[in-house]
Amino acid sequence: MKSLYRQAVESVIAQEAKLAEVAKLHSEAAAREKQLADALRFNQEALARYEVRVSEIESQMATGRLAESEA
Repeated sequence: MKSLYRQAVESVIAQEAKLAEVAKLHSEAAAREKQLADALRFNQEALARYEVRVSEIESQMATGRLAESEA
């Protein structure tokens, strides 16, 4: 009976260690996901700004308001 109890207790201890490791990995992954989401948002916003600027320059070129040296 003691052997059975000991095996059960060892299983609980081993499972707690595995759970702690998985919880740590999950926490790290969540933090990394937030970093990547922030980087993605920043890059999308930068791209949008560049696209607006290109559109403005194209519009100025079409109406002749942009000097050749600026183009």
